[in-house]
This record gives sequence, C-alpha cells and structure tokens, in this order.
Amino acid sequence: MIRFAVGAGMIIFALVFGVYRYMDLSSQRADLEAALEEAYGKRDEGKDLVQRIREIKKIGMVVEDAQKFNIERLLDIGAPGMEWRFVGQPLVRGSNRALYRYTYRISGPTTYAESQALLERMGRLPGFVVYRYCFNCIQPARGTPEDLKMVQIEGYLYGYDAATLY
Repeated sequence: MIRFAVGAGMIIFALVFGVYRYMDLSSQRADLEAALEEAYGKRDEGKDLVQRIREIKKIGMVVEDAQKFNIERLLDIGAPGMEWRFVGQPLVRGSNRALYRYTYRISGPTTYAESQALLERMGRLPGFVVYRYCFNCIQPARGTPEDLKMVQIEGYLYGYDAATLY
C-alpha cells in the first residue's frame, strides 16, 4: 500500500510538474514568436526607411544647395527680371530633423515663353513643387517694356540634410 501511495504521489507530482513546464514553455514560445515578429517588422521598416531615403534623395534638394544665389543660378533668373524669395522659415520634419520644406515666391517681369521655360526647368530639378502660377495678374511697373508682363510663381522646395540622410 505504501508503494502504491508513493507511486501515485510520484505520478501526480510528475503530472503537476509537467503541466507547469508545458505552460511555462508555451508562454516562452509565444514571447519568442512575438519577439521574432517584432524583429521581422523592424527589419522590414528598416528596408522601408532605406527605400524612403532613396526616394527623398531622388525628389529632394540638398539643404546646403537651397540658397538664393544657387537657386537663381540653377533657374537662370535674377535681377533685373524675375527674383527668387523664400517666404517665412522652413518647415522641418522627421524625428531626426533632416527633411525641410521651404515656401518660395518668384515674381517679376517676363514673357509668357520665358515663364513656361522656367516652369519646365523647375520640373526637371529635384525638390520643386509649384502650387500657384499667375501670369499678367498684376500691372507691371512704369517703364517696363510692353512685351513683358508680371508673373508670380509660388510653391514648395523640398530638401534634405545630406549629413543626416546618407
């Protein structure tokens, strides 16, 4: 009888211990699966981030190049004709503060063909987005030749910090 009680006690102990180990290992397995899914998600986000950085570099301008003189030279404008102006401060985005959006305005006397050529150049350069184009919407200054009309172009210039996004 004692042997039976000891044997039954060992079986019950083994069952309790086995169930405890099974529950512990199943919860560890669930934690490991969750950690693995999180690691895969971070890897995929990293790939997405690398892809987004490539896209930003394709469509954005380097912030160091976003200077008035450089932009006027790229667009082949400047006094006494059309002039480039930044409007306000740049909007800085991103957790690493590497993405910039400038608001700009180009205004001055020009012909319609020159203004269309300027829009075409802006379309080929990275970072330029035009949201307003107005030709001959205001009167030119006195003494301006008859063939020149006032143009106003407004838009955004998107840039990125090359030292941060490499």
